[in-house]
Amino acid sequence: MNLRQALNKKKDKIEYPVRICSNMSELRDDIDQLDRLIVELLIVRQGFMEQAARIKMDRNMVRDEDRIRDVMEKVILHAKKVGGHPEMIENLYRDMIEWSINYEMDIFDSIK
Repeated sequence: MNLRQALNKKKDKIEYPVRICSNMSELRDDIDQLDRLIVELLIVRQGFMEQAARIKMDRNMVRDEDRIRDVMEKVILHAKKVGGHPEMIENLYRDMIEWSINYEMDIFDSIK
């Protein structure tokens, strides 16, 4: 089973590592493959930020503290559920959310 197939399986708990690598070259190849998938998913998320900028009627709606709290609660809970490190997920998501808000504001300003 390759990495993409393993990640596509629905599991309550992600089994880590997906495969046991016998050398650093294999490990780095798997990390590179995973990084490509992460980038692709982030681009999909970016597309949703572009849609949000079109849908929202007021620039003040771009930063939604209630939604930020909701997203953070969900991703931290999911990280715990699947055996991830909640602090890492929280830090990455806070940075990503801030970037997304700034990006969405730029898009909003350019189309409104």
